[in-house]
Amino acid sequence: MVTIIKNQLLKHLSRFTKNLSPEQISLSALRGSGELQDLTLDEDLLTDLLELPGWLRLTSASCNKATFRIQWTKLKTVPIVLKLDEVRIALEVCTEPRVMNPGAAGAMPAAGKYSYIHKVIDGISVVVNQVQIDFACDAFTSNVQISRVTVESRTPEGRRGDLRLTRIKNPDTGQLLIFKELEWQSARIEAKPHGAAANLPPLRLLLGNTHCRIVIKKRLADCAVIGSRLAIRPEPVAWALTDGQLRAMLACAAALAEPVKRATAAATRAKAARKVEEPLEQIHSRSSSTEHDILARMFAKHDVRETSYHLLAPRIDLHLCDDPGLGRSEHPSLSNGGALQVTLVSMQADLFPYHRASNDRRHWRGYREAATPHTQWLSQALSSFCGSLLELLDPRPLTPSNKPSQVEKKTEEPVSNGFSHKPTPAQTSASTAPSANTTSQASPTRTRILQQLGKLMTTCLVLRIDDFTVYKVSTKSREAPRPLVCAEKSTMPGDAGLLHAELTHFYYPGDVNFPVPAPKLYVQLSPVRVLVDAASAVWLGAFLPHVARAASAAATAVGAPIDAAGPTASGTAYYDVRAEAIMPRIVLEAGPEHIPQQRDRPKELHICTARAMLTNVRESPRTNTAGTRADLASILAALRRLAPPRGQFPCSEGDLDPIHEQFVLHAENLDDIDRGTAISPELLWRENRSIWCLRVEPLWADLCGARATGYKPAPLLDACPLTAWLCFNEDFSRIWAVARTTGLAGLQLNHYQMLFLLRQLERVSEMTAWLAHDAARQPDASAGSIVVGVVVPAVELTLVLPSNCPGQESSRDLDSVPLDSSSLQDMKMGSEATMAPSTLVGDSGIISSTQPVEICSAQPLPAEEMPPPSPGLSFGGFSSMRRGLTSLVTSIDSAWTRDDARSDAASTASSDSERYVVVGLACESPLDADQAFREFEHGRMSTTGVEVAAEVLERSSSPSDHSVTSSCRRRDVISTCTWRLHDIHAVHQSCAGAARLRLAADDLRTDECAAIPWDEFQNKFSMRARAWTEPAVDECDLKPRDTPKVAARMTRTELPRVPDENGVTSGLAPCEELLEARVRELSIALNMSTALALAEFIEDEVLVPPMPLEVLIENVKLHLIEDRPTRSISSPPPQPLDVLLSALRLARDRRGGLRLGPPAPGPAPSTPHRPELEEARGKIDSLSRENEELRKRLMTLARIAEDNRDLRAKAEEMSVLRQCVHTAQQEVSSLLADKQELLEAVRVLQEQLGVRGKR
Repeated sequence: MVTIIKNQLLKHLSRFTKNLSPEQISLSALRGSGELQDLTLDEDLLTDLLELPGWLRLTSASCNKATFRIQWTKLKTVPIVLKLDEVRIALEVCTEPRVMNPGAAGAMPAAGKYSYIHKVIDGISVVVNQVQIDFACDAFTSNVQISRVTVESRTPEGRRGDLRLTRIKNPDTGQLLIFKELEWQSARIEAKPHGAAANLPPLRLLLGNTHCRIVIKKRLADCAVIGSRLAIRPEPVAWALTDGQLRAMLACAAALAEPVKRATAAATRAKAARKVEEPLEQIHSRSSSTEHDILARMFAKHDVRETSYHLLAPRIDLHLCDDPGLGRSEHPSLSNGGALQVTLVSMQADLFPYHRASNDRRHWRGYREAATPHTQWLSQALSSFCGSLLELLDPRPLTPSNKPSQVEKKTEEPVSNGFSHKPTPAQTSASTAPSANTTSQASPTRTRILQQLGKLMTTCLVLRIDDFTVYKVSTKSREAPRPLVCAEKSTMPGDAGLLHAELTHFYYPGDVNFPVPAPKLYVQLSPVRVLVDAASAVWLGAFLPHVARAASAAATAVGAPIDAAGPTASGTAYYDVRAEAIMPRIVLEAGPEHIPQQRDRPKELHICTARAMLTNVRESPRTNTAGTRADLASILAALRRLAPPRGQFPCSEGDLDPIHEQFVLHAENLDDIDRGTAISPELLWRENRSIWCLRVEPLWADLCGARATGYKPAPLLDACPLTAWLCFNEDFSRIWAVARTTGLAGLQLNHYQMLFLLRQLERVSEMTAWLAHDAARQPDASAGSIVVGVVVPAVELTLVLPSNCPGQESSRDLDSVPLDSSSLQDMKMGSEATMAPSTLVGDSGIISSTQPVEICSAQPLPAEEMPPPSPGLSFGGFSSMRRGLTSLVTSIDSAWTRDDARSDAASTASSDSERYVVVGLACESPLDADQAFREFEHGRMSTTGVEVAAEVLERSSSPSDHSVTSSCRRRDVISTCTWRLHDIHAVHQSCAGAARLRLAADDLRTDECAAIPWDEFQNKFSMRARAWTEPAVDECDLKPRDTPKVAARMTRTELPRVPDENGVTSGLAPCEELLEARVRELSIALNMSTALALAEFIEDEVLVPPMPLEVLIENVKLHLIEDRPTRSISSPPPQPLDVLLSALRLARDRRGGLRLGPPAPGPAPSTPHRPELEEARGKIDSLSRENEELRKRLMTLARIAEDNRDLRAKAEEMSVLRQCVHTAQQEVSSLLADKQELLEAVRVLQEQLGVRGKR
């Protein structure tokens, strides 16, 4: 009996093993146990039978010992247990996709109908003590060791139980669900690169206990597997990677990228073809089960609608460390290295390789289709693709008909609705374009196109992260790391994740060469808080480019492109990308210079926006919003119109133009990619995807943490939208950007806020200097450049000053108060701003604060004479700037000099303000977890259910709530001075160690308010932006602007570094800075008290090295109004003072010495006048005029082309209407003819009746 069983086992096992003999088999038939030793498996046969990926080949497989136990009397309820001691497997990577062995299918017996034996086999449990896998590739070798692997059947709820409870059968559909669980205790993965990357350290990763839930869907008729779902849930993972290990990992990934891509694409198309061939009656029968059938409902609950793979990681801690070399910054605090920690909480990655494009996603586990804007964007993109394809391949007019074809009825819904069976009104309106003529009789070509589009399938990868935290770079000298990037849980809905990303690829089943939509990447980021930390930014600036360069080199070495989705004009991969960030916040914190006793001094600067979107896909021309080509054209026209004349200040030789040629071609729709006319998947990938649009709607800034405002946000920058366009060269080393704000950009600033911003500006300047220094160390540093051009229609800067009327509660004539803009009360979704005005204010403050050498001897006031801090602005002393200005005014008219004691009292007196403390913060609880994957969801809720309350100082703010006027009332009286600039044109460029900033503006005006309560000023400040309207400008008028009234240019040039006594150069290179300004044709009126208060306002708290500057003033009138009380009642009334400056030059050298005098005469020509120079100038002028004329003609042609497109569309509509009218007329004629026939028949019948009646 035993011999017979041995022979039968030997007969069947010989198909899969090599050199198997009866001596290797020992068994006990009655006890149901047996043992096999030293098994060597047939690697070629197993490679095909196991359906390994086409890029893998099994080279050897062996097992030293295998035992099994069968309980003959309990086969229905207890599984067969197969135990393997040690399994060794060797794999290798196939450079070309592996070909299936034709004889492999014959090794397996015919499946037949699902029977008892199949139940027994499906219920087998496998236990492996140790698995060792050796992985060989041309670029690296890898070793994987897995211990204590178990595979066993589980109930649908994941528990051990009776085998009969591990399957669910639906007799209505003839399908079966089998539930399995794979588990291992630990896994160790090690990879060692060789070849070009042989000098890199090996990779090591340790994984703890891991569970893998598997659901297999079979067909009962032939036991075929028609779907599966696999979900892997590892324990929390911690992984430390050095710079070299990260580069080694990228080298290994680059070596696998191309073989995996080719083999996966071919296998996916082949398997999708088999899934499409599934009988239609079986597909329709899936929903035929009754709701009262418990088994059917259980089957529907756990049904596998389509194959999917899931990774459910509760927590991942990634530690990145730098190595000595180019990847480590030379910053003093980072010279010994640093480490960055990234923590991901509740990360879920889902892969759906066989999803039909026309189907919805409601059955995806944990996927909230209604909460993802990507669904609507994808549906609109599919509808646009279908319409473009039909227009390209079947442009012939259609013949009207009363009944649609059956093919169109079937394909109308997937083509029109895209991914949703219940589209929103916006989706419905957007999706009717490709199917607008579905009620007409389609041509055979159109019918075949729609049939093929109905087969369109997608491979979709979805990544969701509930929470992640990036910590500051930690060094030996720094304290425990604090969050650098973290989620703001208080502003997130309970069921919302922090990150949602989707990558979608399109294909057709089988080997079909037909156009498909471009791959689409969508990323949505929920509210996050980003802290600006100089050390972390410098560390990342040195670490990331070094790693990216290594990854590019590795991809080049193996000859694998980054992606084969089709190149763009710049040579990069072709993707439709849309990334959105909802309510992000950038925070700049005060440094050690913060003084808590200064009540108006903030602790943080928050730069916020309601939504920021970055995309390379253009909006529809019919939408009158930002992001269209017309919007880009208007920005380019504004830059040209407001640019200063070439050759005049602030322009100079060597200036780079921010308007790149790619911008111009893209705005005119002249940069499409030529794909030819042959049918190919990339046929419609014609639009250029190398131009990116960034929309910030809106942008605002708050200053937080001041005691005077009750620690609530105080507005710095009013909410205003920003639109920026970017383009890059092929290796991303050169960047061009153009931007424009819409509406009025309003700012308000007091003295202590200015000091805070000056310190932040110093830190940011040092940070950018170190970033540039580390970038210059890279091999290709000399080729990089950045050019940014910005246009701002109007800027208002309101300086908050101490009131000159301390006893006045409120301004009587409130209508005369300037209605400034910027408050967080109104959340206008259309406003925008740039930090350039604030930067200039900061620069001017630094410039004005640098004094001649004699200020070093100035002594502070004694402690008993120090004025008490005020809720508004307090000035503890007078700098030499104020004394110099006062002396200048005194020398003009000594009778108008202000009493110092009265001045001090006026500058420090104000009413006390109440402080309000927020005692409670409401946080939203997350919604109930999804029933699917509830173990993972339970862990997710346990990590997010208890949230750490945010401090009052760090509470989030928005333009609609948390405003200073609604949460903190201040009755202290202040005065304001508002400076207005219009038509601002700013360009910043950085190239080869030199940076330039040039600015031009017009109409410098001032407004003053002597006294107004602080909270009342905030209300009026928030009203002006709403009332301001931008004047209409004819964009066709390309006449350049006249000489600007206000112009400035700042240059910064790096000097060669001087080596020390040991010949070593270290640290930042010295730089030379120069600020030049031109002010002309201005008339400014100021109160004398305001002028003196401005001198106190710009007073800095630290001494900084003087910056060389040169200011030229031409035809400037200064009207000073004496508003201070006179000393004596007998003195005559004060008279205004008019200062006329026809020409004045103010210069300051590096030592801080000031020089006032007339403008320097222009240099005499060193060469005699030459007629060739005049002729060249004449040609240049002629070419300029021709260029302007050609631009006008080009814009006219563009308008004509747009009109022609509209006319064609209208003509097509008229043609369809005519055809419909003609058809209606024919039907009317037919009806009239029928009517006449009926009338004739009635007349004949009446005659016959009359004749019979007579008879």
